[in-house]
Order: sequence, then structure tokens, then C-alpha cells
Amino acid sequence: MELIIGSNIIRNTSGVLNVAGKEQIFLEIGTDGQFLLTMDIYDDRSHHITKLRRNAWAFNENNRFSITTDPSSLKLIDNKTGEVVVEVNVIDKDRIQISNGYFYTHKGDLLEITPEFWRIHGVTMSGNVIDSCGGAVAIG
Repeated sequence: MELIIGSNIIRNTSGVLNVAGKEQIFLEIGTDGQFLLTMDIYDDRSHHITKLRRNAWAFNENNRFSITTDPSSLKLIDNKTGEVVVEVNVIDKDRIQISNGYFYTHKGDLLEITPEFWRIHGVTMSGNVIDSCGGAVAIG
């Protein structure tokens, strides 16, 4: 699978994003073509506040987050702030694009994704083409 994260292209990935050393996001396309997101969401103090598993809530503290989805796109919104936590689009059966993201890692660090870059710990990645050799993508 090829992931486009901001303006970065990561080829030959498993669809897993290890953020700050921990698997936090898993992107997949179901057998029916539906895009599926698995994601753990933390706050800025490292508290685990929400768990989404294949587009279904395992838990969603105080119904803080909402999700809109169709077969080829997904948007996860923080109802408290109105911010887009993550926005994903399926380009084709083996290409997924994360165009926007604004969420915290399990360590409480902010990860930002825009159409131009991804940024964590003051490090900005933009315009890179990386081969993941079939593994997870490591961010941070």
C-alpha cells in the first residue's frame, strides 16, 4: 500500500503508522471497498481518551469525537474544539492519502498533518518519497 501523508509519499507500507514508537493508526480498505480506520486518540497529557476500531468506537469518552465516512473517505472531528483530528481519502485500491491531521501521541506530543507537510517535535517532513519495504511507517 502507498500512503500519502501531507506531501510525503511512503511506498510499500503495511498501513500501520507507529507514532512516537507506538502503533497508533492502522489504515485499511475492507473487502467491500470501504475505508477502515483504527486509531487511538490521546490528549495533551497522554491520557487515552478514545479508541476507534475499524470505524466503530471501542470507547469515545463523553462522545467527544464524531466520524463521517463513505467508502472512499473519512473525517474524524473533535466535537469539543471543532478541529479535524484526521481526514483520509482513498485515491485507489492501493493508495491512501492523509490530507489533514491534528492529534496527540501517547506521549502527549502534537502531530500536525497538512497537505504540505507533517510535523512532530519541531521536525517537519515535506516532499519526501520513502520506501517502507512492507513495514510500518515510523513518525516521531
